[in-house]
Amino acid sequence: MKKITIVNYGCGNILSLQRGIQEIGYSSEITNDAKKILNSDLLILPGVGAFSNAMSLLKKNNLIDTLNEYVKHKKKKIFGICLGMQIFLTKSYEMGEFKGLNFIEGEVVQLRKYTKLNNIKVPHISWNEIFINQKINNQKKMNEEIFNKNYYFVHSYLALTKKKENTLAYCNYFDVKVPAILINENIIGCQFHPEKSGKSGLDFLKSVIKTF
Repeated sequence: MKKITIVNYGCGNILSLQRGIQEIGYSSEITNDAKKILNSDLLILPGVGAFSNAMSLLKKNNLIDTLNEYVKHKKKKIFGICLGMQIFLTKSYEMGEFKGLNFIEGEVVQLRKYTKLNNIKVPHISWNEIFINQKINNQKKMNEEIFNKNYYFVHSYLALTKKKENTLAYCNYFDVKVPAILINENIIGCQFHPEKSGKSGLDFLKSVIKTF
C-alpha cells in the first residue's frame, strides 16, 4: 500500500483531510519530519490562509529544501490542496509579491481582476462543477468520473499557469474561468477542498491516490 504523508507545517485542515483519506480505505501520517517526507510515496500539502505566511512556515520548518529534493530530484508524487496548490507556482501577488516553490510555472493573482462584473462575490465560496481539458487528460489518464461534478471552493486568488497544458480542469464562477486542477509530471493540485466536498471529494481523493 502507498505510504501517504500529510505535511504538517501549521497551515492546513490536516485532521479533516486525514479522516477523509481514512474513510476511503487508506492510512496516512501527519508529520514535518524530513526523512519521513522523503520516504513517502505520495506527499499531500494542504493549506489555508495567505501565500506569504505559508511560505514563511515552510521555511521556518526547514521544509523548502526537503520539498525540492522530493519533487525535483526524487521525482516523487505530490498533491497540493487549495493554498497548498497555489504555493506550487512561481510567485504570488497576494498582499505584495512573494516567491513560491516554482514546481509549476505561473502566478497567483486576484480573482477580482479577471471579472468585468461589479456584483461578483469575493471570496469565491460555493459549490461548482469542474470541467476537464480532455486533450491533457488523454495523456494523464485521471479517472474521468471525477469531472463534471461539484466541489467546494473557498478562495480569493487564481492560480494561473504559464502553460495551458498545466491546467487539467476548471470551473466557471460568474464570468471567470477558475483553474480547478493543475498538473505537471509528478505534481497535482486542486483549488477546491476535497475533504469538504462530500462524496465527490472522497472520489477525487481516491482517484489521486490510485491513478495519479
